[in-house]
Amino acid sequence: MASSSPFPQVDFCIALLGSGGVGKTSLLKTFLGQTFEEDHLPTVDDYYVHTLLVDGRHFTICFVDTAGSYSFPVMRKLALTMSHGFIVVYALDDMRSFVEATSIMDQISELKGKGLDSVPVVLVGNKLDIDMSNRKVSPQKAHEAFATLCRLEGQYLETSVKTNWRVEKAFSEVIGTLIYKAKAKERQTWKARLSRRKKRLAKRRKFKETENHGECNLM
Repeated sequence: MASSSPFPQVDFCIALLGSGGVGKTSLLKTFLGQTFEEDHLPTVDDYYVHTLLVDGRHFTICFVDTAGSYSFPVMRKLALTMSHGFIVVYALDDMRSFVEATSIMDQISELKGKGLDSVPVVLVGNKLDIDMSNRKVSPQKAHEAFATLCRLEGQYLETSVKTNWRVEKAFSEVIGTLIYKAKAKERQTWKARLSRRKKRLAKRRKFKETENHGECNLM
């Protein structure tokens, strides 16, 4: 990340986005091993730095926990701009939060989807522990909303922070994709360097052969 970023320099930055009260902070704290809190406390935009060991290599990740309201639009815009991956959360019993989530994914697709690489995003329908009679958004509707957005790479998951159901999977999907992309980029960089080195060696051999040929002609 650039040094001008308000977030610390890390390998990856992942933003949690969505309406207020859908469980973004609880989702993150549960993933980080903290205690689930039943009461909702409005979040002021904050970030958490966490280090993971994957295949013998340490990766430092900044999780940006955004406020559900638009009280801090600058911070929200920075989170959209600076993050490499996204977890967009809505509540299964709140249709308005789903509409907000689809709007956020539109923003991500428009802002980040102009490059060559697809953008790692997981859409999370939280509060799976509710009475299903209170459910407002069907799985089919959520899948359809995700499928219509171009250049977003990921999937739709339903979670329950309260019962810790599929919380880790929501994060591992984004993290795994980012690590895979980083390693693929490293391989491409290494291959490009190796190719340039081979070309330089070939030129040197050709130059030496030309020199030797010239010396033979003079003899």
